[in-house]
Amino acid sequence: MKNQNIPMKRLFTSLCTLLVSLTALTARAQTGTGIDPQGDAFYSNGNEAPAFFDILAASITISDTLTLTVDVAGSLDALPKPPGSDGFFAWHFALNTNDSTDPPGFPLPPGQTAPAEFGVDADWDGTAFSGLLFDRRPALTGGTALLYSIPVSVSGSRVTITVPAALAAQIRAAVVLPGATWNCFTLRGNKVAGNIVGTEDNGVHTADTIGRQPWPQ
Repeated sequence: MKNQNIPMKRLFTSLCTLLVSLTALTARAQTGTGIDPQGDAFYSNGNEAPAFFDILAASITISDTLTLTVDVAGSLDALPKPPGSDGFFAWHFALNTNDSTDPPGFPLPPGQTAPAEFGVDADWDGTAFSGLLFDRRPALTGGTALLYSIPVSVSGSRVTITVPAALAAQIRAAVVLPGATWNCFTLRGNKVAGNIVGTEDNGVHTADTIGRQPWPQ
């Protein structure tokens, strides 16, 4: 009888260890969520945008990886081909990890600055979705943005983008608090001279936006 209890004790110990590990992992995860009303998606030229650009909620979860999700009002199945030459649709997160710097250039035209040190995109080119992380910090010292292909998945009306652990660690290390923020917006655009966003003159129009949200802590 005594010997029969030994395997049970080992199993109990293993389960306790697993529970502690899962609890620690959950405790490390930090999530920030932004909510947006339905029906407010309009392109910057004033025309109403389709429901798949109408943001209902967006979130960023920081753990070993970085998980970014966008829920929209319309289905993401059977999306149309984006208009224009090299047209694309984008569900974009801007990660302003250091509020004291404004890197220039990509994905904007050369010399144009923006607060975000990192950008995370889910892009639709008319054929398939692709995920992109770009690190804009090298432009602060005369370099060019670093681009990384990352996983993206789409289910119903939700986009999920995953930044792998090694890249997520770089983002976490770049965060300067207080002041770090994130925001999310949708847009249609064209790739112009190696840049993604370009200008409105090139047919680039934002559709819906969740403004700056505090960095998850």
